Amino acid sequence: MNNKGQVGIIVAILVVTLLASVLVIVQVHYIPKWMKEREAEHMDVVTNQFASLKYSLDLQAMEESSSPLTNSITLGSKELPYFVSSRAFGSLQIISSTTSNFSISVSGRGMESLLATYEKNSGNLTYVLSIVSFEIAINDLEIGDKYNATFYGTTISAEVGNFIGNTLLINLTVINASQTIFNQPVAVGLKAGSSYRINLLNEDYKISTDILPYLSTPFNMTFNASTNGTFVIKCYRYDDSNLNIQYYNSFGIIKYEADNAYFVDQDYIYEGGAVILSQYTGDTLLYPPLLYISNVTKTFNFTLISILAPAGKTAVAGYGTYSIRTNFSNSDTYRCYGYNLTINMTTNYPNAWYHYLKNELEKSGISYSLLSGNNYVKITLTNINFILHIVKVYAQVGPGWVT
Repeated sequence: MNNKGQVGIIVAILVVTLLASVLVIVQVHYIPKWMKEREAEHMDVVTNQFASLKYSLDLQAMEESSSPLTNSITLGSKELPYFVSSRAFGSLQIISSTTSNFSISVSGRGMESLLATYEKNSGNLTYVLSIVSFEIAINDLEIGDKYNATFYGTTISAEVGNFIGNTLLINLTVINASQTIFNQPVAVGLKAGSSYRINLLNEDYKISTDILPYLSTPFNMTFNASTNGTFVIKCYRYDDSNLNIQYYNSFGIIKYEADNAYFVDQDYIYEGGAVILSQYTGDTLLYPPLLYISNVTKTFNFTLISILAPAGKTAVAGYGTYSIRTNFSNSDTYRCYGYNLTINMTTNYPNAWYHYLKNELEKSGISYSLLSGNNYVKITLTNINFILHIVKVYAQVGPGWVT
């Protein structure tokens, strides 16, 4: 009986030892592997969440809508139950434009876009980009007076003639590429010597609907009008009175930092409209900003988004899921024609921006020079229509909304 008891004890010890060995093997070998996979899956979740955040911000930038949008970011992952493992933590913060170290400056020689109103009855108006308002202002109606404007294959002619009795009419003719698209009186029964204004952007005349949207810009305009009236045009155009280009703007960003126990630590940064992944092996741009480059039209059109944050709603840390609420604030557009233009971007992630911009510039076929260094990327362009659209969006982390 004693021998049987001893055998039972030995078997129990062996079973416990085997179980302990299995647990040790699982704990030492498999738990780190499983936790690494779990943290890698969490990083994939954050990648998708930042993609959704970017989509929302792009939508608000394009529509310039004040409707708020909400996205979520999961900061960390939980440990495994019953085993010794560590949680993954993370932090999410909105970094202001004063401390983000992300900015853009434009310098060189060229012509800046200017919004102004011009009164013309003769001569030319050069480098017109877009027309805001376009009228013929007649101060003294007289039979035979003519008002002519031409631009890019389009001719606009207004002539004062007889109507009934002692009254006058104004006939408007619009010719586009040798085709007459409008030719009829726009005012009748007018008294000689009176004044009258014609809104040339009236949709009935087809200038604003059939001509202006399809013009290549910039274009030049020529005017020839009676001394009794003038063309009044409010437009954006390149101003050649000052050829010195100088522009600067800094941007707020959103940054997520992972504090993983098993998988490599990664940072996700929403910067200027791009999503960048940063880790100790380097940086890469996951989702690009809004950028259009054309060698045909010699255009470099860049939209950058700056994040604004109310005080007290800029940071959170832990392992839960937290919301980011965004709301469009305002926008501004800087435009110039650069004879020789240098675009300098200051960033903590120059490698990511350099490779992205190099790829886009190469695809466009445009002539360029691209350099990168410590915290900067520099682009040099010549004879280029440069458009920089700056969109500012309010953002906050956590529930509630600061107004």
